[in-house]
Amino acid sequence: MLWVPNFLTISNAFFGCIALIFIKDLQLEYITICIGAALICDLFDGYLARKLKVNGDLGIQLDSLADMISFGLLPGALMAKIGSSLSSPIFFLGFFITLGSLYRLARFNISKTISDDFVGLPTPANTLMILGMAWGVNEFEIFQDQENQNSIWSIFSIAFSLIIIMSVYVMNSSLHVISLKSRPTDWKSMTLRLSFVIISIVLLIIFKMAAFTFIIPLLVLFSAIERKLY
Repeated sequence: MLWVPNFLTISNAFFGCIALIFIKDLQLEYITICIGAALICDLFDGYLARKLKVNGDLGIQLDSLADMISFGLLPGALMAKIGSSLSSPIFFLGFFITLGSLYRLARFNISKTISDDFVGLPTPANTLMILGMAWGVNEFEIFQDQENQNSIWSIFSIAFSLIIIMSVYVMNSSLHVISLKSRPTDWKSMTLRLSFVIISIVLLIIFKMAAFTFIIPLLVLFSAIERKLY
């Protein structure tokens, strides 16, 4: 059983690799399944490593390398594909998300900070936000009817650039982001987190997968409010 955590970590990378195959034709259903599977593997590999007491240096390095594929290369490629599908001349800037993820994961590996919450937006959460954008562009045809789409100054290209800047910044910022695995000790924080969960559920009902475009920024906002007030 000691091999299970590392197997899950490698499976995380495997699902990320498989998802890359479906980006060419923007097959979002399959991409979503692969990201979901990678997230499950990423969630349980560390948990099982702690339970089985096999959380060593190899597992830590494997985890970051696997995350770099599933939550670094994959969202960057997906973002670039979104830009390319809408004829943006700066679609290649989507890979800045990959570079931002690379920097974050490297910093995480050498960090000695111990906290119940995350410092900066985790790469899996950022990947869900990019996935939500892809669903929004595909399902709700956002930006698809804009004129001068192939201009660097089109509404889409400007929004595209701003989202990339925000994504890279928040991943590598010193902002404390709530970990839903941590349990608040006071009722104010509990109420705030419950409000976030309720709003997220409503958004998922209305917008389905595209809701993650809003849920992840809301997570950052609620985290900042909790940090400031409580």
